[in-house]
Amino acid sequence: MATQSTLTSDASAASRPKSRLIPVYMPYLFLLPAILLLVAFRYYPAFSAVFHSFTDWNGTSTANFVGLDQYKALANDPIFIKSVINIVIYTALRTFFSTVMALLGAELVYNLRSYVSQGIWRIVFTLPLVIPTTVVFLVWRQVYAARLGLLNNILAAIGLGGQAKPWLGLPDTALGALILIGFPLVSGFGFLVLLSALQNLPTEVNDAALIDGCTRLRRIFSIDIPSIRGPLALILILGINAGLQEFAPMLVVTNGGPVNATQSPGLYLYQQAFTYGKFGYSTAIGTVLMLMTLAFSIFILRSRYRSAHDVEV
Repeated sequence: MATQSTLTSDASAASRPKSRLIPVYMPYLFLLPAILLLVAFRYYPAFSAVFHSFTDWNGTSTANFVGLDQYKALANDPIFIKSVINIVIYTALRTFFSTVMALLGAELVYNLRSYVSQGIWRIVFTLPLVIPTTVVFLVWRQVYAARLGLLNNILAAIGLGGQAKPWLGLPDTALGALILIGFPLVSGFGFLVLLSALQNLPTEVNDAALIDGCTRLRRIFSIDIPSIRGPLALILILGINAGLQEFAPMLVVTNGGPVNATQSPGLYLYQQAFTYGKFGYSTAIGTVLMLMTLAFSIFILRSRYRSAHDVEV
């Protein structure tokens, strides 16, 4: 009996994984390069920006601590306040339209019966992802051009030539023109995320809904949208983060004009840092942008998990 128990213990010891041969710290050594790069290129610049927002720094000399003076200057800066109002309007409308259009495109493709048609429309909706955004901005700048612009030529062709105007040269229309760049505003990334979420829904639920006489429109609002609240929250958070930090279309298309009608905090930050050398002031703008983005993200996440039935909290 003793021999049999000894053999059994030896066999179990041999079959036991030899995890003790690997030092406990070994996994952390493999993670160390990634952690160092993350700290050096993501966390350190962020904390450095927050620190320098309390200083009067020109980017090269020693930073002089000035406390909240930079933030007091921001509160009294009419251009910055105008840029915040512009970017809130831009982000709200742009995110709303792009999310709605991405959901509409995903629903249309999801309800196609032909797999070939689904594949074709997936390519159509995602093809703009491979086009450089700068090229898109330059094309739309020509579309909105006052002379020889495509939009004004179309208005003249349909008998509405009296409505033609320099869309990017008027304060009343410049921001709206930027918001509509890329019309019909179907986000390729959002479309793919929402389409994937719809395709992962149980087919039994949709079949039961159709048998009970549920129309497709009712199914979208009663089944599809509540079931993909998570992907929708992701799209909204990414859209708001990108919108609040946006400065490329303002820089390429209008350069913040006319009369700061399309000025954004991101572009104003860039101008203050690299045109006027006010790096301390620009980092204060960046810190305010970070806090705005964080606040909107927390609000969306709280709304997503409030009364959620698809997750446990």
